[in-house]
Amino acid sequence: MSKIKLGVIGVGNMGRSHCKNIKEGKCPEIELVAIADYKEANINWMKENGYENVTYFDDAEKMMDSGLIDSVLVAVPHYDHPKFVMMAMEKGLHVMCEKPAGVYTKQVQEMNACAKEHDVVFGMMFNQRTNHIYRKAKELIDSGAYGNIRRVNWIITNWYRPQCYYDSGDWRATWSGEGGASCPMSMQ
Repeated sequence: MSKIKLGVIGVGNMGRSHCKNIKEGKCPEIELVAIADYKEANINWMKENGYENVTYFDDAEKMMDSGLIDSVLVAVPHYDHPKFVMMAMEKGLHVMCEKPAGVYTKQVQEMNACAKEHDVVFGMMFNQRTNHIYRKAKELIDSGAYGNIRRVNWIITNWYRPQCYYDSGDWRATWSGEGGASCPMSMQ
């Protein structure tokens, strides 16, 4: 079986995490072939941490056009998810996208329409989908035990993100990067 030749767009927190899993052999069907990130510091970090056998790009489109890869993993700030996903699909590349699909409903609808137009595999990461709490909630909704549910509001109050989480990316907790969500320190 030939391996999937993967290019990762964005090697900040999540992109690095995915690359590490591949490097550690947790995804034996995938070969990490290329990395694209416009931040030189991120590229240097990857090189310094043992990712020598990949081709580096400072531009995602150049990586997609290189002919080296047949799939991409999009792990960039939220607003750019649809742009890179659609670009990859239009180039015939298979795509896995980090959550969220996008910030605006219209962007996500356009992305899904693009996926239907191209003969590629498209997937989204949803890291909480297998959590037993969410599975039980879906089971209850599907069962009809509470009737026809029209709206749900679920507030998670036990998640704490320390300042280092927000410091980990200059786009975090900003309107331009995440679509809002401010932390107390960013409001000072």
